[in-house]
Amino acid sequence: MTDVLFDILVVLLAAKLAAEVAERLRFPTVVGEILAGIVVGPSVLGLVGGDATLRVLGEIGVILLLLEVGLQMNLAGLGSVGRASLAVAVIGIAAPMAAGAGVAAAFGHDRNTALFLGAALCATSVGITARVFSDLRVLGRAEARTVLGAAVADDVLGLVILTVVVRLVSEGSVSVLAVAGIVALAVGFLVVTAVFGTRFAPPLFSFVHRRARSAGTLVALALAFALAFAELAEVARLAPIVGAFVAGLALSGSDQSDRIRRELAPVGHLFIPVFFLQIGIDAEIGAFARPAVLGIAGALLAVGVAGKLVAALGATRSAGDRWLIGLGMLPRGEVGLIFATIGLREGVLTENLYAALLVVVLATTLAAPPLLRARLVRL
Repeated sequence: MTDVLFDILVVLLAAKLAAEVAERLRFPTVVGEILAGIVVGPSVLGLVGGDATLRVLGEIGVILLLLEVGLQMNLAGLGSVGRASLAVAVIGIAAPMAAGAGVAAAFGHDRNTALFLGAALCATSVGITARVFSDLRVLGRAEARTVLGAAVADDVLGLVILTVVVRLVSEGSVSVLAVAGIVALAVGFLVVTAVFGTRFAPPLFSFVHRRARSAGTLVALALAFALAFAELAEVARLAPIVGAFVAGLALSGSDQSDRIRRELAPVGHLFIPVFFLQIGIDAEIGAFARPAVLGIAGALLAVGVAGKLVAALGATRSAGDRWLIGLGMLPRGEVGLIFATIGLREGVLTENLYAALLVVVLATTLAAPPLLRARLVRL
């Protein structure tokens, strides 16, 4: 058996075993999957490493997840909480970024390092929260729409911040024209794909349903549609999962949306857990125990959590429970890792600061699902 096949075997078995244990202990399955990734990864057993094939499978998994989430929502519902989502996104970026930069300065780091640490704290991972809302079947709630809308806005704003910070660090300045071009490209993608998708996708899928003779045609076309939108999102320098989410929103207006969801579900059960196991596999637990890491990691975690909870103040009463919205904005996930990796690559972050950010990413990713579940039970 090749290394790749062995890795896939271990990951699939670990994912399903972890999901079973988590369900029996009444924990969100995503927490079990991340912990299983830590156990089978280099930090504990060392059965699997950072295999490129697993990463591809994980990327397909998170695209499937956001496609499914989009299919269960609609643009009208998302639009009804549009202002609240934007307010939550803006506060959710400004508060943790300012606080994170302040912590870095208090620990004696220079301006560039402070900017990067603050920027890394502002990003929200939609994948974690979307999975929890989906598993608990509450995507129809106003809070879920608010958080997902905020996550899309967060991605656009986060892209701008990342570009500005990298330019400031590498070149010392950034032009207003460059920032305006980035914003125009990102917003243009969202508008064009949303309008095109909602207008042309429903009749296209109805036509295919009437004409297709082979089994699985609709679900294959839906996945291809999501992958195309994900690729376009990457061209617009947005996260591919934003494109998959927009594709799902477009398909939600089709009379075939229920059938697509039913046929996608088994595929999702196979691929989606791989993404969350990969988060655990990538975690370097050994680096977290260093005293130089723990001090600043604790401070960054405190202000990072507080900043996202404060973001919920931007939500209106019609947007739902503010605590639930704040908790939904907590996970940093893969987005925080991207910021941290770029900072390390640019030479702005040391190995200890990089490890401190990994602590924040892992802690918020693991803490958010049970906190969300506990809050939902009380509502």
